[in-house]
Amino acid sequence: MSEVTHRRSGHTTRGVRLPRGARRAVLLEAAQNVFVANGYHSAAMDDIAERAGVSKPVLYQHFPGKLDLYLALVNTHVDVLVMTLRDALASTNDNKSRIRAAVAAYFDFVDREDQAFRLVFESDLRNEPAVREAVERSERTCAEAIAAVISADAGLDKDQA
Repeated sequence: MSEVTHRRSGHTTRGVRLPRGARRAVLLEAAQNVFVANGYHSAAMDDIAERAGVSKPVLYQHFPGKLDLYLALVNTHVDVLVMTLRDALASTNDNKSRIRAAVAAYFDFVDREDQAFRLVFESDLRNEPAVREAVERSERTCAEAIAAVISADAGLDKDQA
């Protein structure tokens, strides 16, 4: 039987086996905390496994390496940022309110307690091609969403916007 320590409650239980999706969420949360606190290069898989209350082999069953784990987080946060911006832009037809909503969405993302913005905007892996591509994808997709709204409002095609 395995032993799992739940970080939030501090309780240890024997034989608790989480469903794969739930285990992945626990691992991602632990990795988020370690990467934000230590940065990518100083973060250790041992620390992430310990924080998640699992063994290192369990961590490696879900993520083949530290970069894979980091990319899973970056891609998740980029998707959240893009979705949040799109939702903000779609929340109203009033342009002034759209601008406020879009800016608020961006600042809400930056102000999140989990400090996800640090992995997206302050990553110490910006030169890593996969990380750079994810960040550029967020920038490009957000710009395209804003351009689509501007072009629709102004009656322009998207290239003119």
